Amino acid sequence: GKWTIGEPDLVIGMKRPIKVLAEGYMPYQYVMLKHRFEHDTWVSKLEIVGDNPEVLHHCNVFFLRPGKAFESSQIVAGKVPGGAALDLEPGVATLIPKGAILGLQIHYQTNGTAVQDKVSIGIVFPKAPVQKRFRSAIIEDKTFAIPPGAGHHRVAASYTFEEDVVSGGVFGHMHLRGKDVTFRATYPDGRSEFLLRVPNYSFDWQMAYAFKTPKRFPKGTRIDCVAHFDNSKFNPFNPDPQRTVRYGLQSNEEMMYCFAFYVNETEALGIRVDPKTGAPLLR
Repeated sequence: GKWTIGEPDLVIGMKRPIKVLAEGYMPYQYVMLKHRFEHDTWVSKLEIVGDNPEVLHHCNVFFLRPGKAFESSQIVAGKVPGGAALDLEPGVATLIPKGAILGLQIHYQTNGTAVQDKVSIGIVFPKAPVQKRFRSAIIEDKTFAIPPGAGHHRVAASYTFEEDVVSGGVFGHMHLRGKDVTFRATYPDGRSEFLLRVPNYSFDWQMAYAFKTPKRFPKGTRIDCVAHFDNSKFNPFNPDPQRTVRYGLQSNEEMMYCFAFYVNETEALGIRVDPKTGAPLLR
């Protein structure tokens, strides 16, 4: 079948297909899915599937709560080239709050053929009690300006954990001028270590990197991300080496957007969940 997570307990799909052009730039498509979560819903697996995977470059799923401002932490999962579905270990789950709806941010890459595409979200609910909530630390800079012709422009950002956490892995996202990215942890006792080096970043092959053994970051641990961008004419993917490049959603703009995925070490929620709906069972 089309699902790698097994048969989903809930499938939420788009009502109307999106027309994907044969060529040229497709602006990001934003779609709200017509399913309101009537209760807090715990999710252990989530997969994003399109009818036409050859044009679906990437897709982010986020939740929205009517009347409340959007924050980056509301991104639930993403689909990127080379990436896998969200598949959390027993006892860990992500939470979609009561009253929320899911939104999609979809990036299509045209490939010479006009097609129609519908994206579906498959969700599996936890079958074991939830002890820890899956969380994402977002390490980003939106203020950079990459000068015309710059071959190795540095952009850096940091995040400091405010409690003891255990991290399962990291993910870095840039666009067509992205060249490399490194993640480094500096611990409260002053020692530091590299967590990940991506020396040759490719927009066409992005993946989350799981640590072989989950890493413990005590309270006060700082994660530093440093990325370099190639805005020169020697970058064969560069849409326009003549212009200053700033933050933006389109791939001819840039992003410096890194994640560290984690759980709070001491959390012991003990939440029993209805395996058919993902709702917490009353004690």
